Amino acid sequence: MASSSPSPDWSPRQWPRIFFRFFTSFKLATVVLIFMTLVTLLGTLGQVEHGLHAAKEKYFHSFWFFDKIFGIPVLLPGGLLLMILLFTNMTLGAIVKVKKRWKGVGMLISHIGMLMLLAGGFVTWAFSTDGYMALYSGMSSNRVESYREWQLEIVPLSKEGVAEKAWIYPAGYLETMMPDEQRVIHAESLPFDVVINGYAKNATPIPTAAPMAAGVTGKEIDGFKLSPQKPSKEAEQNLPGCFIEIRPRDGGAPIEAILWAGSYRFDPRENPMPFTFTVGDQLYGALLVKKSWTVPFTVRLDEFIFERHPGVSMARNYESRVTRFEEGQPEKPLEIKMNEPMRHAGYTFFQESFGPSGAQPGDDMFSQFAVANNPADQWPLYSLIVTGVGLGVHFLIMLVQFTTRSRKRFQSNPAST
Repeated sequence: MASSSPSPDWSPRQWPRIFFRFFTSFKLATVVLIFMTLVTLLGTLGQVEHGLHAAKEKYFHSFWFFDKIFGIPVLLPGGLLLMILLFTNMTLGAIVKVKKRWKGVGMLISHIGMLMLLAGGFVTWAFSTDGYMALYSGMSSNRVESYREWQLEIVPLSKEGVAEKAWIYPAGYLETMMPDEQRVIHAESLPFDVVINGYAKNATPIPTAAPMAAGVTGKEIDGFKLSPQKPSKEAEQNLPGCFIEIRPRDGGAPIEAILWAGSYRFDPRENPMPFTFTVGDQLYGALLVKKSWTVPFTVRLDEFIFERHPGVSMARNYESRVTRFEEGQPEKPLEIKMNEPMRHAGYTFFQESFGPSGAQPGDDMFSQFAVANNPADQWPLYSLIVTGVGLGVHFLIMLVQFTTRSRKRFQSNPAST
């Protein structure tokens, strides 16, 4: 009589061993790589419908997402989850579990290089920031602005209209608001409450006299309504808007306004145009502005060089000559070109674009730099070097083994040659 095979032991004391076998299995690596191929395909196709930034957030910066395959909604693992699983599988399977032999030194080094590449991707996702800085010749700045994030600022103004320290409602809070949501914000530093009545990620104000205003719901303020628009594929092109209400705590009449990002400056020489109001004896300004931050040095644009192809407006070359100022350090003149960025103090300045749009030959133009702060900026290079060294070591070991075997075979049977 044949004996039945023993049933697997699923007791809690066996869980560590079960999990270890699961995360080190070759089958897991195969499944992860198949899903990574699928997610990469969906993400590439999704850029057409959603735009680059939205596609990255949905497909590659997520743990999971819903997508339609042949018209059927399917829950799929996101790129972030797949990368974590692959990193765990390679660490436990290729570094911990594998037998340590001198013959496998090269492959071990190569796997460490690949793990560095995966770790660099995670560090970039978690800790990097990106923005831009635009300057006309002669202008200096140490402030970088976000491409996509907007925040609400309430700024006390002096009698001369000079802004003082602003109260900020962060971009992360605004992004979570729904178009019909109301939020009442009690700020200790302000003598009034701020009420946000709906926030649209992309909107435009429409005069109530315009025919299209009839189909726009929402409050009318000063002859305008705020019309929400479909978000742009490219998040950088969205112009958000919201209704705000200022409620003085001393019992004064509430003040209402429409704030729209289109009033923000898009030229480095222009100043933002806030909605101004008075509470008590203090003048304030309210506006939607791009989130910004400072870098630990100042950049001055000395000269912007712009060359066109003969007979057309298309740019042939553009580059910037700048001077970097840093406290306690001498001035440093530099050139920033399309393929030659400036790297300093963890920041990288790329020559990104120029403006204003429609500028003609001889017009004054500004230079725009993409500014990235990525702690893992050079990790891909380092990982490729480590992986290459590992493959080189592995090749040399295999060559030595082959040469040794060939010599032994010749010595044991010289007549065969």
